[in-house]
Amino acid sequence: MTRAEVPIPGFCSVVVGGQRCSRPRASEPFPRSCCSPAAAAASCAAGSWCASVSLRFRARGSFCSASSWKTVSISDLRPVTYDGSICGNDQNGTKIAVQFRSGFSWTVSFTKEASTYSIGSILFSYNMSDSTTFPDAKEKGIVTVNDSVAIKIPLDDIFRCNSLSVLKENNVLQYFWDVHIQPFVQNGTVSTKEFVCDEDKTPTTLAPIIHTTAPSPTTTPAAKEKPEVGNYSVNNGNGTCLLASMGLQLNITQDKVASVININPNTTDFTGNCHTETALLRLNSSTIRYLDFVFAVKNENRFYLKEVNISMRLVNGSVFSIANNNLSYWDAPLGSSYMCNKEQTVSVSGTFQINTFDLRVQPFSVKEGKYSTAEECSADSDLNFLIPVAVGVALGFLIIVVFISYMIGRRKSRTGYQSV
Repeated sequence: MTRAEVPIPGFCSVVVGGQRCSRPRASEPFPRSCCSPAAAAASCAAGSWCASVSLRFRARGSFCSASSWKTVSISDLRPVTYDGSICGNDQNGTKIAVQFRSGFSWTVSFTKEASTYSIGSILFSYNMSDSTTFPDAKEKGIVTVNDSVAIKIPLDDIFRCNSLSVLKENNVLQYFWDVHIQPFVQNGTVSTKEFVCDEDKTPTTLAPIIHTTAPSPTTTPAAKEKPEVGNYSVNNGNGTCLLASMGLQLNITQDKVASVININPNTTDFTGNCHTETALLRLNSSTIRYLDFVFAVKNENRFYLKEVNISMRLVNGSVFSIANNNLSYWDAPLGSSYMCNKEQTVSVSGTFQINTFDLRVQPFSVKEGKYSTAEECSADSDLNFLIPVAVGVALGFLIIVVFISYMIGRRKSRTGYQSV
């Protein structure tokens, strides 16, 4: 599994022995509301996870236009079935099969050794003939992608990975998080021991983070100084394809603990990629595994910030991960840049917001490594509008004063020449 951009939260699935069920995302790995204690006690496999998928497909063109690529994200997998799931033994591995919608499925196979088990393969199949999911799809039929994960876990341990992970294969991005799975339950009892993925492990050292503990209900932390502006860029084979400069301030709330974190550009690395209709700027540091800004083209003539994903470690060692691929910020025409000098807030979720300062970004059509003419945000535009208004008011007031002075002076002059 590799770390990458992640969409909005998807759906959690649960398999416990003969009881197969689905539930909305929750904090408990094996919810009693879904699977009874009796089923859990007699189970041969147990697990819960959250998953969603992003698919890129070629759409048919019209009579006058060529075909184009489109992207669809699937986060609501309900209703879910588990036909074909089997329990493993010493000769055969466990297989968990999950079906949703019409012709969509995941099949995860696990192999068993003497004292360990491994995730053998993850097969994902999707139905290009589903016109609801793939309107105007050029290709039809069932498409299957196969990924493998080279991780060995002690046989009696639950594999836990709350952090966001993604599998990339061809035009498919599979997203997984809040994973808790034990494919070979020993003696019918789910283990309490956990094998934690590297992404969830607490680091030995942590960079200082401003951290404020708030009582219940959560209170807003004290204001922090304005962050330093960083300059970021992404290059492809033809030179610079993305430019961004901005001061970034993260506002995070987790477990009723509020944090305000300024991004230090001097200790922040950046990378990314550029495509015809999407562009990615990724930031990372000693505490931030990734902070992704994903831009997209809309209506073939404008760009906007479509997606923000973050995974980072807080001061207490916990992993904070949030993703949202349904945003609409920083809208500007293609061939221009977007600029906002005033403080602006990108609300990613109820627990995560990004304040930007002195922002300027151009994710497409960069020429000679320089910004194009900027489209200003409304906050800056309002300020620019007030300046000529204020000047006009001042000039008007000055004209009135001059006119009144002239009338007074003229009146005095006429009074001085009256005959006796």
